[in-house]
Amino acid sequence: MSKQSKKKKEIDPNLMIAIGVLISSFAALFVYIRQTSIMNEQTKILLEQTKANAWPHLSIELHRGYSRSGLHTYKYVIDNKGTGPAIIEKVVISVDGKAVKNWQEFYTTIQIPDTINVSHSNENIHQRVLSSNQNLTLIDWSNTNNEALIKYIYSQADKIKVQICYKSIHGDIWNIERHGFLTDLEATKRAKVEFCDLGEEVEFLQ
Repeated sequence: MSKQSKKKKEIDPNLMIAIGVLISSFAALFVYIRQTSIMNEQTKILLEQTKANAWPHLSIELHRGYSRSGLHTYKYVIDNKGTGPAIIEKVVISVDGKAVKNWQEFYTTIQIPDTINVSHSNENIHQRVLSSNQNLTLIDWSNTNNEALIKYIYSQADKIKVQICYKSIHGDIWNIERHGFLTDLEATKRAKVEFCDLGEEVEFLQ
């Protein structure tokens, strides 16, 4: 065999180095992609854990109390039983399907008889932020000492509906609704939504 043939069969060392560098580069790229994927998964898990630590959970509660003369304590309370603050975006209160914008309009719509005086105590709910384990009194008729008013409102309680749209500090949004305030069986209905949408109903502002 001639010297020329031997030279043809020899592998160029520079080519071997280039191939080795190429393989190393692909290996490094694969490791980088894998590390990036792992970091993304860890970030998602961390974000979910962070959200769980700041998760609001509003409910619309009914508080009742009785004495020998009948019902004497009657109020609606908004309670945050979650682990983070709830930012209230919109509230809709309706009577027999008609939305009202304040309590005076509520009394007119529910048709309180002229023989019954109206009075109550309440906290403003519009654009409120409720911390974890905080609650607010939507309306309380208990301290009026007006059992006639309480009994009348209670007799119409199945016509009353309260809807609230709220969000977490991370931007997650929920709609909740309670229709009827006669018993504790009328539990709060809840739905996670993409955006705050309670239809075209009048917003309750008081």
